[in-house]
Amino acid sequence: MLGYMKLDWKTADKNRDVSWFERNYAADFSNVSSKGEIYNKAENIADNKTDKRVLESVELSEMNVRIEGNTAVVTGVNHVKGRDDKNQPFDRRISFTDTFIKRGGRWQVWATQGTRIP
Repeated sequence: MLGYMKLDWKTADKNRDVSWFERNYAADFSNVSSKGEIYNKAENIADNKTDKRVLESVELSEMNVRIEGNTAVVTGVNHVKGRDDKNQPFDRRISFTDTFIKRGGRWQVWATQGTRIP
């Protein structure tokens, strides 16, 4: 289930599907970006709405899913290609750690952190 959720997440990110984030981020969600910035749910969704990047491809690899009770940790690498807000091409690989929590019978994204791979 969590592997499929990660695939849906990458598709939502590429397509700017804000409703996915509203539905799947926990109320107490947090994000530590690859630049070290910290966002809560509302801030992260607002950032997604105004982000001018165009994502051409988003690929996941090296995924590892671990579950203990109602908590899960998914690690892996996100390879993102596209154009930034100045229409300049970028090609980034980011190691991620995503923490999920099962509440009300469904998994929600509780926290995420990304580190750019040089």
